[in-house]
Amino acid sequence: MNGALLGVMLFLIQAPAISPSINFFSIKQDVEIGSESSTEAEKTLPIVRDAALNGYFRSLGQRLSQRSTPRLPHRFRIVNRKEINSVGFPGGSIYIHRGLIEMAESESELASLLAHEIGHIAARHGTAQLSRQLLVQAPMSISTGVPTQDGWKDQLMKLGISFGANASFVRYNRDQELEANVIAVRLLIEARLDPHALPTMLQKINDLRNAEGIRLPSFVFNHPLTDGPSEELENAIAELSKGPVRDRRTAEFASFRSGLQRLAMPAEKETPKDPADETAGETLPNVYAHPEEFYRLSYPADWQVTRTGPNGAIIAPADGIQNSAAGDDLTRGVMFDMFPIPERPMTLDQATNRVIVFLRQRNQSLRAVPGAQAVLLMEDQPGLRTVMLAKSSVTDSPEVIWLVTRIYYQTLFYMVFVAPEDEFPGVQPIFEQIIQSTRLR
Repeated sequence: MNGALLGVMLFLIQAPAISPSINFFSIKQDVEIGSESSTEAEKTLPIVRDAALNGYFRSLGQRLSQRSTPRLPHRFRIVNRKEINSVGFPGGSIYIHRGLIEMAESESELASLLAHEIGHIAARHGTAQLSRQLLVQAPMSISTGVPTQDGWKDQLMKLGISFGANASFVRYNRDQELEANVIAVRLLIEARLDPHALPTMLQKINDLRNAEGIRLPSFVFNHPLTDGPSEELENAIAELSKGPVRDRRTAEFASFRSGLQRLAMPAEKETPKDPADETAGETLPNVYAHPEEFYRLSYPADWQVTRTGPNGAIIAPADGIQNSAAGDDLTRGVMFDMFPIPERPMTLDQATNRVIVFLRQRNQSLRAVPGAQAVLLMEDQPGLRTVMLAKSSVTDSPEVIWLVTRIYYQTLFYMVFVAPEDEFPGVQPIFEQIIQSTRLR
């Protein structure tokens, strides 16, 4: 193995934590990446073109962004969808969905949504997430340096990193959410707006998350929320406030809100899917179903199924399972099963950590990569993808592992995707398609 690559791999395995501020991109590249993402997003998002609505929305956004550093060319767009969602791309483009805007009952509440996205952009969370992905998926690119010209786009696309409305790098972790909220509080206070509007809006979204019979808001998957009031956020408000600010419903806000409510809603279109998902039916023709139909998933035609118990199986190419002293070892493919959860309430994070401990009993070299954990959707329910590294117990060579988990009644449904480190980019699209195809009853 190349010495530089080995050094990076050892860093990933041994480091106790990846700094939340690590970023391999320049601010200029933030703007370039954001511009590319914005162009892709607007191919699918129904953008509001009403001049009066956009004028007020833009002026409120600029009132906040002019107080933000670094100074970036912020753009503010209203998405004409009922979805509860928002996204802020690196470099300054912000998209707030109509469904989220209509939850705001005052100018400060609307401003808090904009300030939150400005906070993510100011803290450069998008390219920080990209940097983490590069550390995991392409450590060699870090040892040789991220391209400084247009080469960054080709490099990221080769890794399967997509741009646009569903880009994975605008899904944040809880620490980044807190940092964005603190920045948002400062911006609201400096703009003479009520900072308490931010926790009010977050609580409204939380209430939707906990309501029965309601699809979980997309906002929750991109912006993981705490279950209750954030003590850190309240402390930030108390520390930064310069005196009481009364929230009020201005005439301009009332006019904006009534104008938005009168705006016609476009016909609903099917949510765009990743290209890998769109071709899943062609490339993954076989279907495996649990004996009692608890779950089903698709897999490639030339892969073989090996049952591992009443609820689990391994699906792999013919050479993907090799014998060792400890039994059959998966070197390339996927294994999945259902892991029991105690009766006491357990979060997805906690249950996932238990599975990691369980898996480590089989391979002591297994290590989760700090910071390389992302929220994903499995049938509109929250799941986690945890990236791990290990040495194969059969070949003693480095391998990359994805652990995908989702709460399923009183169990944790988990999938373990394994491939040698040098082969992982080639099989990653298949792994993505298997995840997309998985259905739980």
